[in-house]
Amino acid sequence: MSFFHFINCIALSFAPYFIVYKYSGTQFQIFITQKIFVSGINEYSSIWKCATASGGYLLTQLAKLLILATFFPDLDGEGFAILPEFLKSSADIIDVIGLHLLMTNFLAGKGEVRFVVGGLGWGFAHSIAHRLVLLWVGARGTAFTWRWIQTSLNSSADLMVILSLACLTWMITRSQNKVIISPVLAMCVFSTFVYQTVQHSFSLYGWPLLAFRFVYSIATAALTVMVYSANRTTNTRKNE
Repeated sequence: MSFFHFINCIALSFAPYFIVYKYSGTQFQIFITQKIFVSGINEYSSIWKCATASGGYLLTQLAKLLILATFFPDLDGEGFAILPEFLKSSADIIDVIGLHLLMTNFLAGKGEVRFVVGGLGWGFAHSIAHRLVLLWVGARGTAFTWRWIQTSLNSSADLMVILSLACLTWMITRSQNKVIISPVLAMCVFSTFVYQTVQHSFSLYGWPLLAFRFVYSIATAALTVMVYSANRTTNTRKNE
């Protein structure tokens, strides 16, 4: 039974990435009149591009660890403190730089394909790094616990934030609407800091914390879609 629990957790963690990869060509409608179409990335034979994005994630995390060890060596004290955690979370700006370099220099195709492929590969590697070993060790235990289901469901929340991060990173260097892009980008970069602050400030754990993560991720994704839609409308008017 523990093995089947492990398989269920793995499916919850990684199935969303397959679904987005397979069905990303779905057309969706925003505010009834504005339509956006993202070409299905599976039509571009993008599996190796996703693997490239995953490799970019690993190199970026290595660089981030070196920076944290060099500039923030004494911030790991006991308990939770706002300022030290904020300073450590500021190192997540390295993710923006890594994604920008990845999508600009190593991924080809339309802009939509680049940030979807980059976000998928990045998120997949993030999910493997943060969950695979935990699930292998914990979800195969003899005693059932909801903790591993919650850990697996967190993967979907992270996917929304990471795709939003990739989209905003792509747009911020190619759009004049940086004023509206930057706050949403900051929501993505400091998402982990927000989760930790809410968790320790309001003593949220388990399902309430998971619900907050989903609410935050959905809000971030919705704002990203709105910003992306506004940016496309602005570019269309300029071309006319």
